[in-house]
Amino acid sequence: MSTSDQKMPLSVLLFHAAMQRRTSLADFAGMLGLSVATLRSYLFEAGARSRMRSKTVEQMAEVLNMPASEVRERSELLPYAGQTFGEWLKAQMQGRFTRASLCTATKISDSAMKNYINGQTTPDPDNAMKLAEVLGADSLEVARLIIATELSQRGVALPPAPSHEPASAVNPATVDSTPAAAPANAVTTPVVDAMTDEAVVNAYTEQRLLNLWRRLHPQGRRATLTYIASLLAEGI
Repeated sequence: MSTSDQKMPLSVLLFHAAMQRRTSLADFAGMLGLSVATLRSYLFEAGARSRMRSKTVEQMAEVLNMPASEVRERSELLPYAGQTFGEWLKAQMQGRFTRASLCTATKISDSAMKNYINGQTTPDPDNAMKLAEVLGADSLEVARLIIATELSQRGVALPPAPSHEPASAVNPATVDSTPAAAPANAVTTPVVDAMTDEAVVNAYTEQRLLNLWRRLHPQGRRATLTYIASLLAEGI
């Protein structure tokens, strides 16, 4: 499934907006009237976005050209799990670039590139855009990879990516029209897709509930946990 087919989380859209402006996170934070530490928390900490002020939401809505209500909605979404940015970068370089040649093409320092490849750090938006252009990659997908990597490194559980493999092209003349009996242990694709989609929905539902719980006053959180504990004690 292509990146454009997914409803991208707010964190990915913000990082991508900074990439398109070829700016650092510090400069992009200034555009939003935020400190870079606050912006990084909104991007890389799952619970921080629930505490955004209305003014901040409005500024993000203006930058992203979308309604403030959609900014709030997307703030609760998480990117799909998958390969890390470092793994993706190594795969993109395979047979095409050495580290030295990629540094030359992107004008990124060797030490920074080494850290990206080894998974020690991820690039700022400006360097991420350079990599996307030189590698011929979808810049929005690059943004998703970076956000997903940062969240995973912080222990955030990400929803699994649904598997929707395109059907292979078949020449009708070569197809035997006689129906074949399915093996007893065969699993049909619709069942797999249904199970995968259900897992994605469940993951998003759990994350949404967790985000809502984080918005509660501390007393409300304790009361909720106490109630859940009582249900568990009763065996419900």
